[in-house]
Amino acid sequence: MRRVLVLSLALVVPALPLGAQSFDIVKVTEGVWAAIPKAGVPVGSNGAFVVNDDDVLVVDTHYRPSYARELMGEIKKLTPLAVRYVVNTHWHNDHTQGNQAYINAWPRGVEFLSHVNAREDIVQKAIPSIKDSLEALPKQIADLEKQAAAASGADADRLKATAADRKAYLAELKQIEITLPTITFDRSAVLHKKGREIQLLYFGRGHTRGDTVVYLPREKVVIGGDLLTAGIPFARDAYPAEWADTLAQVAKLDIQKIVPGHGGVKDGRKLVEDRVGFLRDLVAQVKKGWSEGKDAKAIQAGLDVAKWEPTFDLPAGPPLKERLALFVERALAEAKGELR
Repeated sequence: MRRVLVLSLALVVPALPLGAQSFDIVKVTEGVWAAIPKAGVPVGSNGAFVVNDDDVLVVDTHYRPSYARELMGEIKKLTPLAVRYVVNTHWHNDHTQGNQAYINAWPRGVEFLSHVNAREDIVQKAIPSIKDSLEALPKQIADLEKQAAAASGADADRLKATAADRKAYLAELKQIEITLPTITFDRSAVLHKKGREIQLLYFGRGHTRGDTVVYLPREKVVIGGDLLTAGIPFARDAYPAEWADTLAQVAKLDIQKIVPGHGGVKDGRKLVEDRVGFLRDLVAQVKKGWSEGKDAKAIQAGLDVAKWEPTFDLPAGPPLKERLALFVERALAEAKGELR
């Protein structure tokens, strides 16, 4: 039986983008599409979908069911086939909170797939984090409205727009249903479709303890979730040393295209190789600093990661090393044996 937890709170093919309100729908190769959030739209993660001969597989479902419904509308423009599978690459809310939109659209026909650890983390971490957001958002909205009232011009407009978006998110969050994966796997699972094989692969801990890589061997396409991002990945739940080893296994795949968890579609395996190099360099520097008796703040201040900066798509602001506090904290805890 499908398990749904309801929070009943009071509350080489050219990349051709198609029009959508929140996404650019980019053709990766025949039958494979990426949904890349447009600049300034708080969708969260990239999504992707694979159109098979008899059904559709979707990878990741964004922050809000409304975004998932919008993507379903884009899928329907390309195919009349139903979505039968949804893959959650890991537990983070921007990859899972839209799950319910698919079960609402196809209540008897959608299976949700993830690594076994990711399902456990949705239960143990995603649900509490939603409750935390429901408690925190009203104050955040009030603070934004207060700041907007004291500002003027473009600053006031920006703050008002942010407050309005937070209000819309809060209203939707009150209705969120946490739809859990119905099928889990330990190391791999394979969907055998006519003329296509879709592999769900687990190579080890990295961005989280339950990251799935979706691999299409015939098309040589990797849909990487947040194991692979064009910008700086979020490291709160990361295992940096193991992450490097995990990506080294991904790098052995025959890859022509990568759909990262965040950022644009990439060619070849360079993104994987760059992230392996960056992680191993950072971990080595953290271990050296620890051996010299330095704390996390001192280690971060001494980081030399300038050569990796061009490999990241960074927004304007501080240099790379000033953005890596979570990476240093996690790598230091990992070196000390403190990460379970």
